[in-house]
Amino acid sequence: MEKQEELEREINELTDRLRKEKPSTYEHLMESPSTIPNNQNENSDDFVESLNKYKNQLIEILKKDD
Repeated sequence: MEKQEELEREINELTDRLRKEKPSTYEHLMESPSTIPNNQNENSDDFVESLNKYKNQLIEILKKDD
């Protein structure tokens, strides 16, 4: 569970950075968010992997030039 909490914190920080640094991209992200599993208890390893992929997608978005 610790890894999941860490990833969620990192995702929140990256999302906030995106909102501040690239507001137009942030708006589009909020209009069509990536799918993250709803049922965290179903398979914790899969959920953590999904969070990690989503975090990496946010990092890539922040790296791109407008």
